[in-house]
Amino acid sequence: MTRPLAGQTAVVTGANSGVGRSAAEMLLQAGAHGTMICRSRERGERALAEMRESAMAGESAEGPNASGTGGAARRPELTLEIADLSRQADVRAAADRIATRLPAVDILVNNAGISQIRPVLSADGFELAFATNHIGLFLLTHLLLECLEAGRGRIVNVSSRGHRGGDLRRASLDDIARGRAWKGPLQAYTDSKLANILFTLESVRRWSGRGITANALHPGVLATDIWKKTPWIARLLIRPFTWFMEKPEIGGAAVMNLVGDPAGDTVTGRYFNVLSRERPSPQAEDEILARELWERSLDWTGG
Repeated sequence: MTRPLAGQTAVVTGANSGVGRSAAEMLLQAGAHGTMICRSRERGERALAEMRESAMAGESAEGPNASGTGGAARRPELTLEIADLSRQADVRAAADRIATRLPAVDILVNNAGISQIRPVLSADGFELAFATNHIGLFLLTHLLLECLEAGRGRIVNVSSRGHRGGDLRRASLDDIARGRAWKGPLQAYTDSKLANILFTLESVRRWSGRGITANALHPGVLATDIWKKTPWIARLLIRPFTWFMEKPEIGGAAVMNLVGDPAGDTVTGRYFNVLSRERPSPQAEDEILARELWERSLDWTGG
């Protein structure tokens, strides 16, 4: 049995490509109203136009009653918000617009993620991957908290099985977040993906009484744009294996598995490897580290 998503509201970050786009498309097809958050206006508007065109073509193929009995149900809508999640001012502005427009958010998919070849600082002075992959989603989720509570929201934080290589104990959290403990692009990426799971589990401990669920997800080893940001020598090594990588739709289906099943409302504070629940790394389950990361993240975002 699948959850009736018609009329529900979903916010998906990084929705112009990869897992985010696939999830947004599937949510739209299921009848949910979607808000895409994209960094690039050009790529976001192109994806928006393509997805709207695809949705209209699907309605035409299904016939005049595709939107509901007698066509009475409101057609699912898809809107676009432009925000660079590494910039806290962008996140605040986008969240304010969303909260003004949507009194309730039923689904939040924190998917946007980057990998940087070199150590680069964000506009706010944080290592760019950490700023985008953790701090941005931490801030966005907090700013939408009242909307999520109103919608008894389901949060899906897209992490990676690469989090097992993350190590947020190797230096102070401030040094890691601000790029002073840089150990290469892979370490920076896996550190941020570890932070995703720590944030997920701590949010459940703090917000369980609000009717919100939160789970972390490895979407699969997928052929997405993130590989374009790996060092050139790594891209050469990876290229032969891209033939064996799954399509982004696998990740989209994994997201839908957590938001489209009524049984999902009782599943929270878990880590999934695509469709299978499994235990994350020991450090990801470190409650002391999770609390420390949460408090430092509040400091970094002025919370």
